[in-house]
This record gives sequence, C-alpha cells and structure tokens, in this order.
Amino acid sequence: MKQEREWWVRHVAAWRSSGLSQAEYCRLHNVVVGSFGRWASKLRSEAGRSLVEVGKGFPAQVKEKPIELVVDGRYLLRLWPGTDRDHLGEVLSVLEDRA
Repeated sequence: MKQEREWWVRHVAAWRSSGLSQAEYCRLHNVVVGSFGRWASKLRSEAGRSLVEVGKGFPAQVKEKPIELVVDGRYLLRLWPGTDRDHLGEVLSVLEDRA
C-alpha cells in the first residue's frame, strides 16, 4: 500500500507541474483517469498537512521547476531553486522528529 501511495504521489506531483489537464496526463502515462482523479483529490485534501514548500518563490515567480521529493511516503517536499541548505536541514529535522 505504501508503494502504491508513493506511485500516486509522484504522478500527481508530476501532473501538477506539467501544465496538462488530468485527461491529457493520464493518456500520456497510461493511467486510469477515474483512479487518478480520486488520488489527486485525496492528496489535495491532505496537502495542508503533508506538502512542504522549501525555498524561494512559487510557480508564478520562478521559471525553473522545483525538485520534488517524497519522504517516507508521507510528505512531498517541493525544493525551489535557491533553497538554503540550512533551511532544508531544519525542515528535514522536523520531519525526522515526526517519524
């Protein structure tokens, strides 16, 4: 189950940064649209407690795309260009304390 969740987290994150509609993304990656929609909705509702944005800027302000990491299948870290190493270290430390 943990691997399945990580698979969906990766796909939903990739879709969000792709600029494609869900249907287009699913067609390109051979993913069932209905399942994708359910997981995208589920992950969006969890985002308030599991998405961690680290670094400077957000999509409207930065042209480069972030690096996205899934930590322990529970957290999606979005690392923006220019992320401070010390800041990232603090975020990881907090996440380790929660584990």
